[in-house]
Amino acid sequence: MELDEVLRRRRAVRRFTGEPVDRAVLDAVVAAGVSGPTAGGSRGRSLLVLTDPADRDRFWRATSDDVDSPDAWLAGMTTAPVVVVCLADPGAYVERYSRPDKERARGDLGPDPADASAWPVPWWDVDAGASGLLVLLAAVDAGLGGCLVGVPDRRWAAVREAFGVPDGQRLTAAVVLGHPAADLPRARRRAPVGAVVHDGAHGRPWVPGA
Repeated sequence: MELDEVLRRRRAVRRFTGEPVDRAVLDAVVAAGVSGPTAGGSRGRSLLVLTDPADRDRFWRATSDDVDSPDAWLAGMTTAPVVVVCLADPGAYVERYSRPDKERARGDLGPDPADASAWPVPWWDVDAGASGLLVLLAAVDAGLGGCLVGVPDRRWAAVREAFGVPDGQRLTAAVVLGHPAADLPRARRRAPVGAVVHDGAHGRPWVPGA
């Protein structure tokens, strides 16, 4: 599929047929998810892929109190046969930027670059979010659908305990994947490019073809 078609077809899919995803297809999708760059080559993002029904159930129970009496949103999301959790390791970035070749860049990382909480832009979350988008685009290219969802920070400890995730790892987001259900609601119209893209100055709309 050409990239422009992938971008046109991508939408948030919140209900699935439940049909398993072929392993070779999933291999390609998750490989795409870690194919993007990381700041400074830190490689501080990773993916936790859940395909076993028991693992997926543990994930939803760790992140929600309503699995046994779900609302429409949760009932749809739990039909996804794959959950991909996007993890970010701030310590890997702090370590990478402590090296001599990153001395010049350290001045832009706040008063104490060794304190990850003081970085003005948390590049670990940026990179993990980019991985989530790459997973979504690769899924569309493979004929699948998906949706990027948040993992509430108050639930992180439960997810870490359920899957052995180290304490230092941030659960930036999760992507649910599968074969889209046939009766999905109509997708929301996307904002016009000129409403969200600025040309040379903020507030000056980008006009395609100008």
